[in-house]
Amino acid sequence: MLDVSDLHMVESICQTGSITQAAESLHISQPTLSKRLARLEQQLGTSLFHRSARGLTPTPIANYLIEQSAAIKAKVSSVERQVRRLVDRDAGELRIGVGPIIEQVLIPQTLIELRKQTGNVRFSVLTEHADVLMARLEAGELDVVAGPFAADRQDIKEKGLVAVDLIQEPTINVARPDHPILQVEDPDFLGYPYASPPLQGAVESDADESRPRPRLVSENYALLKRVALASDYILGGPRAVFEPEIKAGLLAEVPGFPAASWRSACLCKAEAVETPLVQLFIQTIVACRDDYQSGR
Repeated sequence: MLDVSDLHMVESICQTGSITQAAESLHISQPTLSKRLARLEQQLGTSLFHRSARGLTPTPIANYLIEQSAAIKAKVSSVERQVRRLVDRDAGELRIGVGPIIEQVLIPQTLIELRKQTGNVRFSVLTEHADVLMARLEAGELDVVAGPFAADRQDIKEKGLVAVDLIQEPTINVARPDHPILQVEDPDFLGYPYASPPLQGAVESDADESRPRPRLVSENYALLKRVALASDYILGGPRAVFEPEIKAGLLAEVPGFPAASWRSACLCKAEAVETPLVQLFIQTIVACRDDYQSGR
């Protein structure tokens, strides 16, 4: 039966064009590699290389194996990660995808709590648009995602994903304290440029966008804050994202500005929800959600 080591062997021979050089790169003897190649060709019932004085060149069958090898090795790697998560929560990797608001509001404390409860687990965090997070979760490139999703959305149910509600709340708008919009009683809200993450997933806005105006869209709240502090941009998002700057007097809430409502959820595949690391992540982010809501 074909295995991953066979794919490594075929790739190495293709790259070097030589049994001897391929054996050196694979750290095995030349006779051993020759026997392995002969055994594989007998098993497949076809030659994988054309032999000539200039060396070995791959046949179409070998080229096909190489084309498929990346996907096969990625699948094997995914299976290995899944097994590690099934075994315990003291090793391996948990790949987390988040939206920009969850990144600011829940993820820092969630990661701190996870570190207290795990061993040598590697946590990797990707901040991206909701559509990208969903695609990477379905492709197996992420283990769990938390962002602007509605847990009861029909397409989430149809995909067989497990969804847990996180935060649902209105957003506010802020600007630097000396912004012109804060100096007048009846301001023209649409007369100023606006900055925020993209409206996505479970984010809905009541703002009238019929009048064009400059808009800065980014998943990076640190960047958006720097822009708002140094310009006439008005910045939108949940209050918790801006609380440090509001308390420090660097940003001020813009009253009366059209706001948006925001929902979020944590998603994972059904087969992953009972694995120790994913289960622990969900339990931890839900606990952080409850702490967040009790402090509002």
